[in-house]
Amino acid sequence: MTQPDWWYDDLKQVGLDFEDPAEVQTYDDRQRGSAAADRMLLLRLGVNRQAAVADIGCGTGLLACEAARIARSVRAIDVSAQMLSRARARAADIGLANIAFERAGFLTFAASGDLDLIVTKAALHHLPDMWKAVAFTRMRDALKPGGRIYVRDVAFSGRPDDLPLAVESWIGWMTRETGYTREDVACHVREEHSTFAWVITRMIEDAGFRLLEHTHEGVYGTWLAEAIA
Repeated sequence: MTQPDWWYDDLKQVGLDFEDPAEVQTYDDRQRGSAAADRMLLLRLGVNRQAAVADIGCGTGLLACEAARIARSVRAIDVSAQMLSRARARAADIGLANIAFERAGFLTFAASGDLDLIVTKAALHHLPDMWKAVAFTRMRDALKPGGRIYVRDVAFSGRPDDLPLAVESWIGWMTRETGYTREDVACHVREEHSTFAWVITRMIEDAGFRLLEHTHEGVYGTWLAEAIA
């Protein structure tokens, strides 16, 4: 579908360049990716052989491939051609045939209304807030009635006045515990679009979801919500 001239281009890279092969190569280590943890999450979310699942912002395909091991079908969606190439290679190495790869974002993926679950981790922050809200409506339209979304992302849980302390604390943790530099994290805060947790919660509910769970750990928030039939 052709979008109007004011529609946001969600295929463009924001902040760190994930078309850079070096960023792709180190992504799982820096994100502390774990196939075992992803599998446990998917099972907790009720994924089984009847489930149709989408992973938006699939990155290197770690979670999407685990989903394909236990689900009926999986859509692995990302704006980065380099990430999708890595994800395809991972799926081919495992021998998975029930996974489809799509170069698209929240605003451009096909919302077909036949999904049981959408998972998105560390991707929503690439959209400005107005377009995050639109993204939630598109995810709603992609789900079956009663389908669920699971969102995990950077989201600040305090007030705007708390932001300087929260950001500096996060930068310190990231530089100690991951391969990200202060420059990397500062770029995220300055040029990407992480927001406040209460903003995300309002967007989810306004988009027609029933919030089932919301937890927060440091600057990382998770939301599980069900589309209202």
